[in-house]
Amino acid sequence: MRWRRSWRTLVIFLPGLAVLAAFVVPVTFSGALAYTNANENAHTLVLSLPGPFNGCSYLDPGVTPTTAAVLDLLRPSAFNTNANGTLVGQDGPISSAELTSLQPETVRYTISANQTWSNSVPFTGHDLVSWWHRAKVLASVTSDGYRAIKTLSVSPNGLTVTAVFATPYADWNLLFRDLEAPGTPSGCAIRNLISRPSLGPYIVKTATPSRIVLNMNPSWPLDTNRFGRVVITDSQNLPSTARDTFAQYSLVVNSGAILPLSSRPTLVSHISSSSNIEEMTFAPAAPNVDRLVVRQSLSWAIQRQAMIDTIFGSVTFSPSVAASAIYSQGQSQYPGTAGSNPTGQGATTTILGGPTDGVSDCVTCAIDTLKEGGYQRTSSGWLDDAGKLLSIRLAVGPSALDRAVATLVKKDWAAIGVAATLVHEATEIDAARVAAANTADVAIFSRPTVTAPAYAARSWAGPAYPNTYPGGDRSTTVTALFQQASSIFNPVTASATWLRLDQTVLSDYWVRPLFTAPSLVVWSNSLATVQGSFTVTGFVDQLPSWSIVPPITGS
Repeated sequence: MRWRRSWRTLVIFLPGLAVLAAFVVPVTFSGALAYTNANENAHTLVLSLPGPFNGCSYLDPGVTPTTAAVLDLLRPSAFNTNANGTLVGQDGPISSAELTSLQPETVRYTISANQTWSNSVPFTGHDLVSWWHRAKVLASVTSDGYRAIKTLSVSPNGLTVTAVFATPYADWNLLFRDLEAPGTPSGCAIRNLISRPSLGPYIVKTATPSRIVLNMNPSWPLDTNRFGRVVITDSQNLPSTARDTFAQYSLVVNSGAILPLSSRPTLVSHISSSSNIEEMTFAPAAPNVDRLVVRQSLSWAIQRQAMIDTIFGSVTFSPSVAASAIYSQGQSQYPGTAGSNPTGQGATTTILGGPTDGVSDCVTCAIDTLKEGGYQRTSSGWLDDAGKLLSIRLAVGPSALDRAVATLVKKDWAAIGVAATLVHEATEIDAARVAAANTADVAIFSRPTVTAPAYAARSWAGPAYPNTYPGGDRSTTVTALFQQASSIFNPVTASATWLRLDQTVLSDYWVRPLFTAPSLVVWSNSLATVQGSFTVTGFVDQLPSWSIVPPITGS
């Protein structure tokens, strides 16, 4: 039996006084009670994840959610993600992280003694300093918190690191995750997974863009009862026999993926939300969409509930119409409903009178708004007061879901007399970037969210780094709300401020969130302690604690 416990951040605010409770974050006592049955060490686990895979470090702009998940098995981190998306203590090389002061914000990291990388070089607090110097100069959204650190000092024995922040950074627990050894090369070549030293439960044996093989790190002192070999593949195929111990996290949720599971009693499956928001974002200065009335009309004309029913109507779980641009449906702060079965979903709104919440759909409102904005409908389409035809260049992300959504959007726009030309992009970020650069008028893609809403909100505040999925125009109101929310340690107050930012962005119609994409988790019924997760990282991070159910023997 495994035993885990973690201490979580606790900040108590009293009137006129911020009281910082004494706590240590994180401490995960996986090794506190030794589990000596090494039954899983001789077994192989086949893990199917969204691909293709690459060799990015956690700080590289090209890192994907899957790459980040795999890195959690190979690199030291202060925090990891559990199944419900909450950051918890990793333990191991970074044994604790303690928030000791708010004025100025100060965090103390403690390094476990006698830790070494897989190349036998000792791991010390100086590795955190090297990571900080590398991170703070990168043009990447993942470096935001590192840029907020003023000083990082190491104790004489190299086992304590103290970070003092120049400006408050409430999401400090996102920092010092998946550290690379000093001097290792940057870049996303898949060979980097092998050449860079490891320090975690597993070591990379072989790696290609479609298949990675991990071997158990024999020097890892925690979770000793774990699979000795893990084969990670991007194949969506189910195991051919029940002998294979198998687990899968997939964003392909349709009848083709669901129906085969009904005939596989050896597999357990679960459909739930993912961390990906399928959205439509508008170019900030493209002439066709720079007017608010056009963005409103194009947004209201999309019948999102009908879209959801068309794409997911035959599966058990179906998303609800999106209510947020920065929170996915699976997150606790999400302001909308949790979704329902297709039979319980209402029809798309077609009422007269304009929506006021930035969320509702209204086809007749879309037509009326174009008329009120001075557009005239002709047999060729809508003409502005200069006689220019309103037509849309629509950039589309690479997934099958992106393409299905774009087809339905184009159909809904055609129904109100607006023509669209589809342009397919190689990556989700590429789709966002061509709209941000005004090369396309609108982009449809899937935006990943993480535990902290700041990651998604950076699309509309601060520098437009490539991996922020750069969005529309930046306003002083949104920027001020972003800065305010980022420095609030009380999660309830911070969430209220993030939701104000969210509503501001929605009401300006720079983005039209469509729905949170569902996820499908499948695993062998011989696996114990597996939990569904709305992120691939939260799913993979459970792996060291999984075990094989002992066979039932007769009395």
